[in-house]
This record gives sequence, structure tokens and C-alpha cells, in this order.
Amino acid sequence: MVRSCIFALLSVFCLVAQAATDIISQQALLRNQMSARPHVIVDVRSAAEFEAGHLKGAINIPFDQISQHQSLLDTLKPDTLVVYCRSGRRAAIFEQALAEQGFSLLHLSGDFRDWQAAQLPVITPDPVKTEQ
Repeated sequence: MVRSCIFALLSVFCLVAQAATDIISQQALLRNQMSARPHVIVDVRSAAEFEAGHLKGAINIPFDQISQHQSLLDTLKPDTLVVYCRSGRRAAIFEQALAEQGFSLLHLSGDFRDWQAAQLPVITPDPVKTEQ
């Protein structure tokens, strides 16, 4: 009983944390990236996941390494950050931490998994470079 109550509370907490950040659709992000002032895209997955494939122009700040990247984040504070991970959990954690610091944040609808499923452009390693 207690365990199910704790699980329910954690589930609600995750939904509230994610709902606190506005969502940007894939198409809206693609249009924005062609604008005069594009948003900064932040991939919060691990470095290995990022290297395997990411959105064009994205920077990699793993969700559990915010403090190591705080000086970079401080330079980005005036910008709107579009955050994504594979499925949304890590992005929600990252967004909550940055929302507490006053950042302007958007969450990519469907994250990387849906981006790939829609067959939208992904930057992947150059096979020539990886073979050398």
C-alpha cells in the first residue's frame, strides 16, 4: 500500500515537472531553426548517445552534469533552450533544475525517439572517420 502510494506520488511529480515546461513540436522547431534567432537545442543524453546521433546544431549537456557545464549554461541564459533526451525522463529532470535558475525552456515533443520515427534529419558519425 505504502509502496503504491509512493509510486503514484512520484508519477504525478514527474508529470508536473514535465508539464511546467512548454512543448515545441518537431515542425515548429524545424521552422525556428531557419529563423534569424533560432533556439539553442540541448541534448541531455549521454555523450555516447549524442555521438551516435543528434539533432543538427544541438549541444550535449548530459542531464546529470549540469554543474560541470554551468559556465556554458550561464552564457545561454538569455536564449530559449529546447531540451530533449531519448524519451523525456532525463529532459524533465534537466528542465526542472534549469527552471529553478530562471531559464526559458521548451521541451521537444516526442524527444529523440519520435524525431527518428518521423525520419527527420539526424547528425550521425562520419563512417570514414570512424573506420580510421
